[in-house]
Amino acid sequence: MNEQTPPESGKPASKNVLPDLIIPVMALAFTIYYLTTITEVPWIAQASAVLVSGLLLAAILAFAVRTTLRIKAGTEMLSFSGLDLDYSNNVKRVGLLALAIAYVWFIEDLGFTISTVIFMFLAIVLLSSLANWKNAAWVALCCSLIGYIVFIFMFETRFPKGPVETFLAPYAKSIKQAVNGS
Repeated sequence: MNEQTPPESGKPASKNVLPDLIIPVMALAFTIYYLTTITEVPWIAQASAVLVSGLLLAAILAFAVRTTLRIKAGTEMLSFSGLDLDYSNNVKRVGLLALAIAYVWFIEDLGFTISTVIFMFLAIVLLSSLANWKNAAWVALCCSLIGYIVFIFMFETRFPKGPVETFLAPYAKSIKQAVNGS
């Protein structure tokens, strides 16, 4: 548990929120990166990016204010002691990092859909257990299918194309032509 306060003090233990800062810090880094890379896209994409980034920054600010107030009140604290650094969790963390690196490495060759299925499946199995392989397969397939429909079919995002995207391209074009009536 990430709570620490000497029992003789009579106060409830303070929760260590240092691990909770990982997501807001990474979200802030992503937002800065995102805003600095949208200069060459159409204005509507820039407007959407600014809106989404503004909402994300507002959420980060709200989290920072809440955390600061709780630290001053003594109900939360920032501390490296008490972090869960046991061997099995570290192996999973390194394994997940290796999977993410492999995903980025192979996405150009395998394409978005196949890379996403493989990454999602292996990540879920790594973080849960091999006994959940059927559920992991369904979740990975559904997430990849939704990703394909939203990002590639609907928004025509320039994600790396692999065998699945190449195979489905003529069908997607036919569907769009039928919907548009041309």
